Amino acid sequence: MADGAREPVTGTAPDALGLLAARRLHAQLAAPAALPVGDYRAVLLGPAWFRALARFGLTLGGLPRWHGKRFRADGSGVNLLQSAAGGAPREKLPMQLSIAPSPADGRPVARVGYDRAARFPWPAVVDELRRLPTDGEAAEVWLGMARTDWRLTRGSGLLRLPFVLIRER
Repeated sequence: MADGAREPVTGTAPDALGLLAARRLHAQLAAPAALPVGDYRAVLLGPAWFRALARFGLTLGGLPRWHGKRFRADGSGVNLLQSAAGGAPREKLPMQLSIAPSPADGRPVARVGYDRAARFPWPAVVDELRRLPTDGEAAEVWLGMARTDWRLTRGSGLLRLPFVLIRER
């Protein structure tokens, strides 16, 4: 999605929800009743400079053209990369999902973690997901906060990077 394009689910541009507002909203959302299942398209949130920096970091981490995530009913999942040729997304970097308390607020989140054998920095990266309320017509949307699980950064609110995952139909 091009910078500044409007999201059909929310009707807002990715930069409309500021970094601090996304963190506050994440803290207010209800605990997940179940783990997500299916394919989800990712949209990075925040100002354009922040999204560009995040895309650069994802590329350095081995996830160029990050498209989103695929979650399976067994609690496993994988990141999806958009193919250079424009075909179907390809799978990379397996993950495991669980319901666990967030170090930020102690409340449950859908926790996405990566294998300890994955390349740096993924063994220390954790995505914390909470579902956004939507009406019955809208696609399922999860607000995510990516963070690192190093001792010095575990509970830090400053290093929580917001994104949304929108269920693809």
